[in-house]
Amino acid sequence: MRRGYKRSRTSKKGKFDPLDSQHVKHSHIGVWDLYEETQPQLAHIPGGSRLEPYLEILNSLPYVWRMIKDIGSIRACWFLLTVYLVIEFLASLLPAVSIWYSGQLLDIVQTAVDERKVDKNILLQVAAGRFACSVLTRILRYGKQKIAIPLNSRIKHFYSVHIFHAMARLDVPTFDDAAVQRQLEQSFPPDSRSSVAWDTVVMTLHIFSTVLQLGSQLSVLNGVLRGQRDGILLAVLSFSHTLFFWSFEVKPYLSGVWAATTKNADYIRMEGMKRLVSDPIHRKEIVAGGMWEYLLKDYKEAVERVADKAGDFYAALSVHRSRDKMRISTFLQDLFRELPQIVFTLRAVQYPASIPISLASLNLITQTTQTFTFKIFNLFEETGSISDKLSNVRKIYEVGIIPNKIPDGTTPFPEVHQSPNAGLSIEFRNVSFRYPGNDSYALRHISFKIEQGQLCVIVGANGSGKSTILKLVARLYEPSEGNILINGQDIKVLKLQDLRRATSVLFQDYTHFPLSIKDNIGLGDPENPKDEEKIREAARLGGAEEFIERLPDGFDTYLERPVKDYYSALPEGTTSLFGRPVDYGGIRHVGGMESSTNKTLSGGQMQRIALSRTFMRSLVSQPSVGLLLFDEPSASLDPTAEHDLFERLRQLRGNKTMVFSSHRFGNLTRHADLILYMNDSIVMEEGTHDQLLKKQGEYARIWMLQAQAFLP
Repeated sequence: MRRGYKRSRTSKKGKFDPLDSQHVKHSHIGVWDLYEETQPQLAHIPGGSRLEPYLEILNSLPYVWRMIKDIGSIRACWFLLTVYLVIEFLASLLPAVSIWYSGQLLDIVQTAVDERKVDKNILLQVAAGRFACSVLTRILRYGKQKIAIPLNSRIKHFYSVHIFHAMARLDVPTFDDAAVQRQLEQSFPPDSRSSVAWDTVVMTLHIFSTVLQLGSQLSVLNGVLRGQRDGILLAVLSFSHTLFFWSFEVKPYLSGVWAATTKNADYIRMEGMKRLVSDPIHRKEIVAGGMWEYLLKDYKEAVERVADKAGDFYAALSVHRSRDKMRISTFLQDLFRELPQIVFTLRAVQYPASIPISLASLNLITQTTQTFTFKIFNLFEETGSISDKLSNVRKIYEVGIIPNKIPDGTTPFPEVHQSPNAGLSIEFRNVSFRYPGNDSYALRHISFKIEQGQLCVIVGANGSGKSTILKLVARLYEPSEGNILINGQDIKVLKLQDLRRATSVLFQDYTHFPLSIKDNIGLGDPENPKDEEKIREAARLGGAEEFIERLPDGFDTYLERPVKDYYSALPEGTTSLFGRPVDYGGIRHVGGMESSTNKTLSGGQMQRIALSRTFMRSLVSQPSVGLLLFDEPSASLDPTAEHDLFERLRQLRGNKTMVFSSHRFGNLTRHADLILYMNDSIVMEEGTHDQLLKKQGEYARIWMLQAQAFLP
């Protein structure tokens, strides 16, 4: 992001309320509304807003120290860091050495004016010295880049493990929490080429080297100009312009706490319509509905109404902040900029003979001032942004200790004398549950018991609460009320890892990992994920082996390739590369197009792969699993495949407890030991198939409705 356009992130406690007019400044920028906090933590101190970043740095120092120790534990990092620091130190002194040689040139000019002669040996030495400084600067810059590559790589890999651990350990309600999502987003930079830790190291060293460079240059410049007439005065005036410019003009575009939004209905609608016509998922409806002419007309009218106010927030902010405003400080800047020239001219009129040496001094001062201007601006900007960097270091470590919302139990499961292979019993006692952020109940006062080794089928309409029961049994969520017992023990006291090791689950909203089919199936049994014989057996039982074998890469086929292909524009006849279809939908990233992911498998085939993953832990030969949970396992299967699946499951079940949820009644319910019929978040009826038909309740009515569809 360009200078001044970084998003400020703060770890300050409290709440930012855009409607708090006493503490928040509201600005209109095009179609955008910008809200900036006007009373920071140190507002009662003069200049407190400038001190606040330094307070943030102080609060982050313990985490920085931990980061330094962690980096030191990486192989050979201390040696590389030491070399990098030495190079940075030497590079920061070279500009001062170059100024010293420039001072020697001034002496040569002074001697030439006074004595009308030039010492060629000294002149050659000075020229050689300045050339050596340039060469050494390039060598040090090259050396720093060579050292930076392995340093960055090792630090990045170290923290990638930390990040992976921080994210992988979170349970479902914790990960879904919006506050946790924001914390994760702020902790992990989108730029995968670097890391927060390495960026912090580089920035900190650069700030120290800049301070050293400025100090050494000032010291040498003072010695060079001390003997020159008006040299110190010219230097003071030149640097005064720089400091004056910084104090009045150099302000970050956005700092502290701020937020921006747009309430312009036309602009919001414009952006929505742009997404509508650019997203392929909507193309069929646009074409079939003949919508494009209406959309074009509506879009043009919205553009005319918004006019010049439309635009991205940062673009609008850039225009707003770059407007030329007539202020007294503008004229004072011009005056300070011209003062060195005026002083030089007056001195030249008064002492004509000193013109050559004064001109050389002015040139040296001008060049040094330009360098100083850039360095000072850069220093103050980085000093402010380093507080954000150090704050991000703290966040990296804080996300590693985010407490999960599902507390772990303390009781091992199963007990030593028990085996989950005999099946697990499940009992719900007056259980109610509401999903986070939802006022309505997904389950209301549910009570039932499934005995060990039973086949239970939960039936009902979509949204009746079937899937929620399975999620609570898997302890992805905690019940809002009531208790759940597994083998007679409260589920909350059981160790989570033990419980999940004894359970195999296939959810309705199953996912496919961006890995090979082999890995997608193998990860169903994390203890033996690479057992190829078992993977093939699981694929056969899941009904996936036949079509997987027909794929060009077989079990090594990626369902979604995690690494994209990039390439430039291709001839029209090029339809595939590397065995994947070319996506001509547009440029995805700078530098090329992106190949599409595998789209050759049907929904039924994708579900069979998910079923195969479940079979990795559902085999009778897997003694550690005693509970099998299937959420709508046949939703995408045809009737024949569904029948074959249920037959295999029943035959392979052994003594394990098996629970199905389904909105379709059929062969499975006829063989169930227990059927729970649900409607509107409660269990309406329970019993066997024959028992429920005799009751002639809702189950019997829906059974007859579905059966009639197959009768002549």
